[in-house]
Amino acid sequence: MRTRHKIPTIFNLSMVDVLCCALGCVILLWLLNFREAKRRSLIAGETAVQLADARAQLTAAERDISNLMAQRDAALAQLLTTGKERDHLRGDIADLDKKLAALRRAAAEIEDRLSRKSDAYQAAARDLTIVEKDRLALQMLLRDKDALARAAALAADDLALRLRDADARAKKLLALSESLEGQLAMSRDKSTGAETRLLALEKELLDSKKRLGVARLTIDELQDEKKLLAHQIARAKADADNRFAGIALTGRRVVFLVDMSGSMDYVDEQTQAPDKWAGVRETLAKIMRSLPELEKFQVILFARDASYLMGNEDRWIAFDPKASVEQATKALAATKPKGATNMYAALDAAFRFRADGLDTIYLLSDGLPNVGTGLTPEQASKLKETEKCEILSNHVRKMLKTTWNKPGLDRSRVRINTIGFFYESPDVGAFLWALARENDGSFVGMSKP
Repeated sequence: MRTRHKIPTIFNLSMVDVLCCALGCVILLWLLNFREAKRRSLIAGETAVQLADARAQLTAAERDISNLMAQRDAALAQLLTTGKERDHLRGDIADLDKKLAALRRAAAEIEDRLSRKSDAYQAAARDLTIVEKDRLALQMLLRDKDALARAAALAADDLALRLRDADARAKKLLALSESLEGQLAMSRDKSTGAETRLLALEKELLDSKKRLGVARLTIDELQDEKKLLAHQIARAKADADNRFAGIALTGRRVVFLVDMSGSMDYVDEQTQAPDKWAGVRETLAKIMRSLPELEKFQVILFARDASYLMGNEDRWIAFDPKASVEQATKALAATKPKGATNMYAALDAAFRFRADGLDTIYLLSDGLPNVGTGLTPEQASKLKETEKCEILSNHVRKMLKTTWNKPGLDRSRVRINTIGFFYESPDVGAFLWALARENDGSFVGMSKP
């Protein structure tokens, strides 16, 4: 009986319902915070009006006090010049002093009310600021959730396609195996003169079974990858309410790390991509133009080693919105991608700027590190490419946590945003995503042309 392989289903309607419910919850929280902010804004406006009225009353009281004091001074002058009206003026002065005392008491009460209103206005203003910050943070988290869901869906579709291809290959090998087994049975019924043919068929059958075993192992590996991806999707859904999709374009002092290894000019190992390197240049230019607070920057290229695109090693370049973008684009256009990927050297060079105010790094790459610090000579000569990439990737993440980007009392953590270009392996996306997440940044995957 033939084994039937059912194509796995990555997403279904119930999963879409879960995503919609999560999105609805986030929108509801945003609306509630927005409504609360509007209410507090109205309270703050009413408090400001009352404060203005109290200040107007205080000004009027002070004006009345000044008028009464002027009247008292005039009465005293008349008292000195006219003896006959002295007693009458004394009574007027006493009355004026009483009115003055009453007005002073009223002024003190108004001043006290003014102080209380000022305190209430400041408290309302602080509450309004906090609510506005919460609203902006909620908007950022909502966009982050959408991007993570899209990235997970693309990865799941790619895995499903690979599983279908593996199933098709397995079916062909099974058919070939059954055909060879039939030929072998017929050959055994023939004369001894066909023994050579029989041996050849047995050999072909053994090879086919080996290929079939390899295909089944490939299917098992793909199913393991599918389970891993499903786990990553579940984690992405759990974190969707607390993350922001895309990249928040921030940074005053920024280092751009651009991968110029040979793969940056190819879609895969056999297919050259004439538009890929141009897309990298356009992406860098777009980010530089879109940074609203950019003051200083540096562009570091990395392949087997790290180098400075525009010179000025270990020093900042002042950002000019017109000239700097054009200079960086022209310099990248004159550069030909080639060599391996030494991401350790690039990050080590970038974090030399941390003591001089580095706050953000944008990393543009399409692969995992495959050379550099972190491998012993014995490992470099004996291990497979995938094993070397895994060791070097873990070493880079460890250095960021323990040395380069370790938070301290006198310095804040540097934000690292990552952008992946046309990568084949899901391990590349997982690594770049983890690199950004562990360093307060965001990850974006650029699709193939």
